[in-house]
Amino acid sequence: MKIKTLLITTFSAILLVLQSCNKPKNSPSTETSTHTEVTATDSRGKKITLPHEAMRIVILYNALVDDVYMLQAGEKIVGIPQQIYETEDTYRFLSKLDSRIKNKSIATPTFGGQSSNAESIIGLKPDLVLTFSTDEDNITQIENLGIPVFTFSSLNDKKILDELKNVGNLLGKQKRAEEITQYVAQEVNKMKASHSSSPKKIYYAWSKGRIMSTSGKGSLIDMAITLSGAQNACPVPVEAPNISAETMYKWNPDLIVLWNSKLSDVYSLKELAALPAVKNKQVFVMSPSFPYDPHTVKFMLFAKQLRHWCMPEYTQEQLDQDVKKAFEVIYGKKGLI
Repeated sequence: MKIKTLLITTFSAILLVLQSCNKPKNSPSTETSTHTEVTATDSRGKKITLPHEAMRIVILYNALVDDVYMLQAGEKIVGIPQQIYETEDTYRFLSKLDSRIKNKSIATPTFGGQSSNAESIIGLKPDLVLTFSTDEDNITQIENLGIPVFTFSSLNDKKILDELKNVGNLLGKQKRAEEITQYVAQEVNKMKASHSSSPKKIYYAWSKGRIMSTSGKGSLIDMAITLSGAQNACPVPVEAPNISAETMYKWNPDLIVLWNSKLSDVYSLKELAALPAVKNKQVFVMSPSFPYDPHTVKFMLFAKQLRHWCMPEYTQEQLDQDVKKAFEVIYGKKGLI
């Protein structure tokens, strides 16, 4: 009888040990996650509800990858645009934050442009996809597959801050989002309080040498130009008007600012050779572009770079200090730039 009791006791002990060994161990991300339902409203005004904070994210636009790293939620990313690896300054910077970026080991469920591969997205088993509201075909297709999609518009400073806070809710990063948005809002208020009494006019040219394409009144770029203390040379309330050389002379900007273009794209145009901004060498390239991406909270740094070009009293040294401080706050790390 004693032997039988001993066998039962020993078997029970072994069973308890096996059960203990088979219990799933919490990964770092599981330990910090919450199983409380989370909600947020995206740029469409659509309420997105998840049973718990998102743990696997696919991102379809570069700027939104940047947002997630600002929120210090990079470990949740399982898919990114191929362009992250192909855009030199973006790749170089994000490699400092994530070895998977450096090793190019995060999946890229995109084709050459912005089009996405739905099958690849499904295979990554995301519980959330982030994209821009203009990505209508992909949004419909992905949502029809039962995968929640949070959209951004980045229409202006208020929208950018609001959208970052909302996606922070879905990622369990509310506090981090609040830290970033409060800092940026304070910097924006400081800039608005120190505008020039006689603002210079800036003409902004689109990327890839599209010099005769610009951004009109009410656009994101118009907001950033106004924030800088300057004035948008384009008075047309159209998002992306195409203009003629004759119109450029009529507007007569004090500065021409390029994004992902070369100075030679302007200086080689014979039809603009007599334009005062060209003759006076007042053509500038926003390069490297990564620190000044206006589709993120770095619209504030975009505006500060414009201010430096327009107002000599705002020196290069001050600009460099402001950029360094901003990066420490919005990425939560020192020595990144």
